[in-house]
Amino acid sequence: MRFWPPALVLAPLFPPLALLAPLFLGHLRRLSPWALGFLGIYALSVILPALGAPEPLAFPLALGRVLYVLGLVGAGVALSRQAATPSQALGPLGYGLFLVYGSAFLASYLTFGDKVVHERLMHPFHNPVGLGFLGALGVLLAIYTRYPWPFRLLLGLLGGAVLLLTGSRGGMAALLLGGSGGLLFRGRGLWALGLAGFLLFAAASLDTPISERFFQAHLSGREGLWLRAYEVFQAHPWTGVGPYVLGDYLKGILFGDCFLFTLLEARGLTCPEGLKPLGGLWSFAHNHLLQALGESGAMGAVGLLLLVGGFLAGAWGEGLLFSLILAFVALGVTDNPFSVPSPFRGEIFFLLGGVALARGAPPSRTLAFAGGVALLWALPFLYLATRPPAPPPKLAYLALPREGVGFLRLVGGEGYRVQVWLCRKGCQRLGWEGPGDRPIAFPLPQDLPPGEYRLKVLLFSQHRLALKPRYSLEKEVRR
Repeated sequence: MRFWPPALVLAPLFPPLALLAPLFLGHLRRLSPWALGFLGIYALSVILPALGAPEPLAFPLALGRVLYVLGLVGAGVALSRQAATPSQALGPLGYGLFLVYGSAFLASYLTFGDKVVHERLMHPFHNPVGLGFLGALGVLLAIYTRYPWPFRLLLGLLGGAVLLLTGSRGGMAALLLGGSGGLLFRGRGLWALGLAGFLLFAAASLDTPISERFFQAHLSGREGLWLRAYEVFQAHPWTGVGPYVLGDYLKGILFGDCFLFTLLEARGLTCPEGLKPLGGLWSFAHNHLLQALGESGAMGAVGLLLLVGGFLAGAWGEGLLFSLILAFVALGVTDNPFSVPSPFRGEIFFLLGGVALARGAPPSRTLAFAGGVALLWALPFLYLATRPPAPPPKLAYLALPREGVGFLRLVGGEGYRVQVWLCRKGCQRLGWEGPGDRPIAFPLPQDLPPGEYRLKVLLFSQHRLALKPRYSLEKEVRR
């Protein structure tokens, strides 16, 4: 099909092109029975829990997700038949990513002007973490794909620059793990690891707030999302609440009830009133295992793990394909890189999966990879849970005016991160997260309706699993 190369070039800039994916469902017939079996288990693991989920929209949303994902896999199968090797099939994607990088530099400069050097690189429809991850994918494509040398060098350098200037720790982890996967086949993974090392050295040398992010161990408030997603799973362990509906339980934890892309927010464009009820559709658990557990319960998590395991099993032995899929898996520890629909980021994962399954997916290897992915996605929780607790702090003072900014101070708060919440029917986090050894300032929301509220001060230890706060203070307030 002659339209494949231009489609892969244009789709990163025009994501709605991916909505044509269900047209390729028929190409799934070309897969082996084992591959079709894994896809069938995944489809049932999404649809069956949705039948018993508490949210009325769970079933139609589950059906829509399955058709979209399977269509993308079918498109990957069709794509694999148009080229002799995966690198030839995926080569046009590098040109599309190059256009994304250029538009990010242009849009960031038009937004911030000369101050752009002090801001994270942004894109109109990619957040900085996702943009940095696309930079890592561009590096891997440049290393493995036989582009003309000038473009190959430019794509690799620009991809590395995008990763560096976004300060994306998840993107860096994806490049490191993806590059390591390439070493298994004596491929070019050493080049990827070398470039990652050079970028980390450059970040250490720049000594700017953006580059310092690569050496910070905090989770930027993801613990709150993990806690809420885990609570949803505990309440609905067998069905979850349904695909996309989980966001209604997560919105307002990291940001407001509704937010647009970072660059649009920086330009002063906020959610219009008509979109605010839908703000949960793009709120995620920032961990694919917890996302699946919250959306579709234990069955959904097993189905997703088997699907990812099948993709890795099919990609085994092919350096580029295995490295790219492994990069997505790496970012899945702290983000949701293949939640779809997306601005043509998650769609790439399922296209890669279709190309991989077209090569075959041995069942024993699939099960082994599925287990490995489950362990990887659970590692942060296992590590944090084994750390010793910090001693409990004490409240020194709490100043809560009727409007404006409130303040609190703790004694012995070293090693804690502090969050302040205001609750009524639901809870809203006031401001960002602060270190427990400093005074914490939190802005009070404007235009709150009068009534009784609860102010909650939560402390999370940096050395233990943050699914439960180590310290909590609640105070009744009236507005």
